[in-house]
Amino acid sequence: MPRTVTAILLDFYGTLAHATGWVSIDAVLAEHGYEMPAEVRERWWFESEQDGLEHVEHSRDRDAYAAWQRQRLLSMLAETDVHPGEYELIVEKLRAGASTRVLERYAEAADVLQDLRGRGLRLGICSNWDWDLAEAIEEVGLTGMVDTVVSSAWAGARKPNPLIFEHTLQKLGARPAETLFVGDTWGPDVVGPRTAGMTPLYLQREDHWPDPTAPADPAAECACAPTLEGLFDLL
Repeated sequence: MPRTVTAILLDFYGTLAHATGWVSIDAVLAEHGYEMPAEVRERWWFESEQDGLEHVEHSRDRDAYAAWQRQRLLSMLAETDVHPGEYELIVEKLRAGASTRVLERYAEAADVLQDLRGRGLRLGICSNWDWDLAEAIEEVGLTGMVDTVVSSAWAGARKPNPLIFEHTLQKLGARPAETLFVGDTWGPDVVGPRTAGMTPLYLQREDHWPDPTAPADPAAECACAPTLEGLFDLL
């Protein structure tokens, strides 16, 4: 636990908000008679979520990032042996499915953020997300409740890559030793922040637990909580 807490960084999805109506790539592939091989899923998962994919050159602007994401999706479809003639239809179905997504903040999120701001703490959101993180935060009604917002799309690296943490801490004007990081995924939200010098709080929300990447007993390695109220035990 940091000696003095002056700042708190929070993940977005699974920490402050969750979604309903999100059409998965697995569902779309199944419609076309395909299934993503386990080795393809594992490689892409570890590259992006566990190894902390770096993509600075593709984060110049929204268009460059969208083009890079599209190319990555096409590469994944190729590795899944999807017929090239079906690429565009699958991509369009995924785009349409994303538009049906409904984001909702967790019940306690706004009250917790308001309480933390009332204590004079600097607050930030640091999320592995696309270019529209600000719009997603607005959708759940949390705009203006933190001081800094950083998406991996803008920063050019995904958690747990140290670049995104360095970028976010600099924007927030926070010292790692005085910062708590709150999130629900072990590698990006515990291992990465700890390596960057922050103290992690691992959320074990019912709708996002168990986390297959977490150790058998997370509480033996760091502070854990089922909701954001667990933050107050570390202040």
